[in-house]
Amino acid sequence: MEISNKQINKPTIIFGDIHGLTLWEKVVDENPECRYIFLGDYIDPYERIAPKQLMNNLEKIIQLKKDRNDDVILLLGNHDLHYFNLNIDQSTRFDNMIAEAARSLFTENLHLFMNAFQDGKRIFTHAGISEEWFFNDFGGNAENNIADQLNNPSKEQLPALYRCGAMRGGNLDAFGGIFWADIYELNNPLNGYSQYVGHNRVKSIWEYNNNGGRITFCDCLFNGIWLRLEAEN
Repeated sequence: MEISNKQINKPTIIFGDIHGLTLWEKVVDENPECRYIFLGDYIDPYERIAPKQLMNNLEKIIQLKKDRNDDVILLLGNHDLHYFNLNIDQSTRFDNMIAEAARSLFTENLHLFMNAFQDGKRIFTHAGISEEWFFNDFGGNAENNIADQLNNPSKEQLPALYRCGAMRGGNLDAFGGIFWADIYELNNPLNGYSQYVGHNRVKSIWEYNNNGGRITFCDCLFNGIWLRLEAEN
C-alpha cells in the first residue's frame, strides 16, 4: 500500500493489542485530529467476550480504516494471522467458534492491513525487530526501507518472517520474527530506529534503549493506556 511510506504531519496515537477491547473508539472520538496505528491482535481476548461482539469490534476497526484511509494504519499480529495464514504457528486462545468468520473478514480486507509501517526513523510492527533477526535470519538490507522489506518479503524470507523463537515455545536456534518476537529476544533492537510494538504485555508504556536502537512496548491497552506521539518536524 502506498501509505506505508507516507509521512503525515499530525499527532499519532498508538493502540497496543486490541483483543476485543473497545477503548479505541472513545480515544478516536476524543482525538479526531490524529493518525491512529493499531499494532494488531484484534481478536482472541483474554476476557470472555461474546463472538458477535468480538467480530463487530473488528468490523468497526476495519470500517474506520475505510472511512479514514490515510489516517489509519492496521498492522497484523500473530493472533490475526493464524486464522488465515498456514505459515504461522497457531497461538493460544484460537477460537474455533469464530474461525470461519474471522478468516473471511481478514481475507476480504487483507489489502487494508500491513506487516509493518515506517514513518522516517520510526518503525511499527506487532512484535519488534532485533538486529540479529533482521540481518542474520531475515536477510534484510539496512540501505533500503525496512517496512517495505517486511511488507514484501521474498519466498526465502517468509520462514524467518513468521518464525516463533525459543522464548515463545518455537524454534530453539533462532529469534522470533515480527509477529512472535519475545521481549527477551529484543535486547538488541534494530540500530538507528525507534520501534513501537505490542505483543508483549506491559503494565504501562515501557521503553528500552541499547546500541543506538530504541524500542517502546505498547501492549497495555488492557490497563486503559495508549501512546500519543507528536508529529516529527
